[in-house]
Amino acid sequence: MSERSERTPSRDPSVTVVLPTFRRPESLAAALRGLSRLDDPGLPWDLIVVDNDPPGAEPAFAAHGTSIPTRTRLVAEPRPGVAHARNRGIAESTGWVTAMIDDDVVPEPGWLRELVAPIVAGRADGTGGRVVLDPRVRRPRWFDEAGIGGYLASFAPAIEERDIDGRGYLLTASMALRTDLLRETGGFDAALGPVGAAYLANEDVLLCRRFMARGGRLRYVPAAVVVHELPPDRLRMRHLLRRAYQQGRSDWLVDRDTLITRPLCGAGRAAAYLGHETRRRAGEGLTRPEVAFHELTDVARTAAAFVSAGRFMVERARGRR
Repeated sequence: MSERSERTPSRDPSVTVVLPTFRRPESLAAALRGLSRLDDPGLPWDLIVVDNDPPGAEPAFAAHGTSIPTRTRLVAEPRPGVAHARNRGIAESTGWVTAMIDDDVVPEPGWLRELVAPIVAGRADGTGGRVVLDPRVRRPRWFDEAGIGGYLASFAPAIEERDIDGRGYLLTASMALRTDLLRETGGFDAALGPVGAAYLANEDVLLCRRFMARGGRLRYVPAAVVVHELPPDRLRMRHLLRRAYQQGRSDWLVDRDTLITRPLCGAGRAAAYLGHETRRRAGEGLTRPEVAFHELTDVARTAAAFVSAGRFMVERARGRR
């Protein structure tokens, strides 16, 4: 069988949208209202809401799920962590494509149609869309959205549609993947991703790497837009520094198997990263508030990598690794 024919669905294509939720009833209600306003995606679709704090999602689902013009289901996943919730959704999916969205975003009407179009057309096996931070929220002067907006899930790596290569990735806030290849990856790694109030990241990075390793072609689709909520408490310096630190931990963990074979377990790479970013910030003007704070997030991210590498080296020296 040719590669092309292997990528062609054996039956009429359909898509299952998976929406995990955890203790965000108002946000979930907004997401469901957005899904009720979707344009016709041009193929059959259904929705699975995965409650990661059962039965917490039942009232919002009962109030807004019935307005969605397709089959909707609420399933419970008691194991804590968004990775477990998404994996439950993947297991429940009946679509040829499984699309993913988060409970703190609202899709634009054309989101699902634009997201799945390249997969149905055979240009990709997986796609991801643009994630825009809520434009109605006023930003503080020191917030460099282009530079650190990614810590709050802003995602716009390109202006035009393009393939994702190498170490590129897509975000689960707006993602669609062929279900057969997605299941071959083993799903999301429960060691990464948010668990309750604790926050690690890069579960989507690792999934994309595994997906591409199995021959899956990924494509960024900027026309598939979701708007991410932006609560005021996330626009505080302390929150963003903590988020940058957790990102540094996540960066080290996702590359752990490679880093532990290097001198100082990757601390040198972290130092090189900080040096590179500091030179960039200096060129931008460190006296500017937004540039100075961006540099602080770089320091926090690097510090986390140093700590992760150091802890591993100490444990290895004690014979625990």
